[in-house]
Amino acid sequence: MKIRMDTGQTSLWKINEELQAPPHIHENDFQITVPVHGSCHIFIDNKTHQLSVGEGLVVYPKENHELLISPESSVIVIQVNHSRLAQFIGNTTLDLYKKQRIEPEEIKKHFRRWASVLLHHDAEPLATQETEHLVLSFLVRMFTDRRPMANTANLLSLSDRNIASVLEFMHEHYKEKLNLDTLSSIALQSRYHFIRSFKSIVGITPYQYLLRLRIEEAKVKLRGTNMSITDISFELGFSSMSQFYRAFIKVTGTSPERYRGTPRGGSNP
Repeated sequence: MKIRMDTGQTSLWKINEELQAPPHIHENDFQITVPVHGSCHIFIDNKTHQLSVGEGLVVYPKENHELLISPESSVIVIQVNHSRLAQFIGNTTLDLYKKQRIEPEEIKKHFRRWASVLLHHDAEPLATQETEHLVLSFLVRMFTDRRPMANTANLLSLSDRNIASVLEFMHEHYKEKLNLDTLSSIALQSRYHFIRSFKSIVGITPYQYLLRLRIEEAKVKLRGTNMSITDISFELGFSSMSQFYRAFIKVTGTSPERYRGTPRGGSNP
């Protein structure tokens, strides 16, 4: 089943079926893809991005891409006109982080709200316009405000491309045991200068960044899967349950059990 809604400059899909979209480009649109069940693959300029539940990926205007949705998966796709989004935030120099973690229940909740208006053919223009405003608010909040989880290797405003290469490497290998020698060699710096330059650009140390990557993924798995806390801990590279608990509580202020069992608030974006 495929559901499509359109506000004129913003289109929304929920696709609950196998799909293989041939290679194509969007001249003026960003495309944001988020699996809420199962998985999908996006091929961008010969690079494969495999997305699992709660992983959002931005395809930029004029990027050649192909979308492959696996059977029994459910994927939300949002396309928004570049000019409309730039106008919305009041800045024509627009940067969206390439990849972001999004809790599946959160985007499903918002999508239901949007659909309740846009699927009615007799919706008044004001209702449609306000719903588009909610969609854009959600995208800006998800893909511009969460710096620690951004794939900053794809952020044009990042000045140090060596550190950008390190961030890209960390996003691809955050479940593994990483060390300073490996990261500093990617940055082409000594260990001492690497830690200083990383913190200067990113705002936190490499280890703090690694923990945030793991904890954000843990939050997605706690709310979006039935995996045990033990399995989540070891899948994300923690050496022990106690290490996972300490890191999770430090970052979120609560335990994994309480986080999993606490309903998410219903505030507007």
